[in-house]
Amino acid sequence: MEKVNCDLCGADAPEILFTRKDRFTNQDFQFVTCTNCGLIYLQYRPSQEELDLHYPHDYEAYYLLEEGSEGVNQWHLRRMLNLQLAFVEQYSNNKGRLLDIGAATGNFMKNAHDHGWEVLGIEPIEKAANIAREYYHLEVITGTLETAALESSSFDVACMWDVLEHVPSPRQTLAGCFDLLKPNGLLVFSIPNLKSFDRYLFGENWIGWDAPRHFNMFTEDTLKQLLDTSGFYLAGKKCILGGKGTFKLSIEQVLENKRLRAWFNRAYPLLSALLWPYRQVSYLVDRGPIITYAARKKV
Repeated sequence: MEKVNCDLCGADAPEILFTRKDRFTNQDFQFVTCTNCGLIYLQYRPSQEELDLHYPHDYEAYYLLEEGSEGVNQWHLRRMLNLQLAFVEQYSNNKGRLLDIGAATGNFMKNAHDHGWEVLGIEPIEKAANIAREYYHLEVITGTLETAALESSSFDVACMWDVLEHVPSPRQTLAGCFDLLKPNGLLVFSIPNLKSFDRYLFGENWIGWDAPRHFNMFTEDTLKQLLDTSGFYLAGKKCILGGKGTFKLSIEQVLENKRLRAWFNRAYPLLSALLWPYRQVSYLVDRGPIITYAARKKV
């Protein structure tokens, strides 16, 4: 375990928010709010050497897009990947060189590559990077943005899908993105949406509070501060997708009884269909559980 100060302003002025139990290890972790700038973060968190313990093989980000599979989950994943790429291409000028930071098993990289992008990935978890290399034959560097040693101003687009909340220092990560992007380059990233309907519905059981994998949580105010001090300006935002899976994970946090969970998992396809209007409304008014931002490098 390591103790850290606020990454946004550097202050050591935490106010305890609540304690969250890790859903994989049952270990307790405490979210705090910086009383100086408002950033929400884990004051005590796993060290880099301990992280593998909190990213087991069945962690949902490692779900593979298997060739030829037409199941509902696969269809949903394909749709999400296409919507993500469409958001990138809405703000990009051409299909150039794209860096996927926190590439996991390479699903987004594979989709971007298939649509004409030149792609490179960075993934800190070796087992996930190996899947991307062996299954998709993609170029993925095992490590972090800081250890990858890439050429400055060499990418048109940098993407971080559900990653910024996971990195030890968002400020350092955005500084690295600024260095790697070409002038006027595009940064696209998604994070848990603290204004989401789900956050208020589930409270402390909302999956967005996924300690200890989520080190930092951002309000729009703290996010804008972070972008501005890192050399970016906000170009756009949108809730693309994500409500189906995150709603299910949040309910599982509420249902501690294994029998209830088993019953819920059997019934969820029907419940999910009934919740379709709720999800669509949440996306339309930017109150979905995950929100995606486009930021432009200042010239």
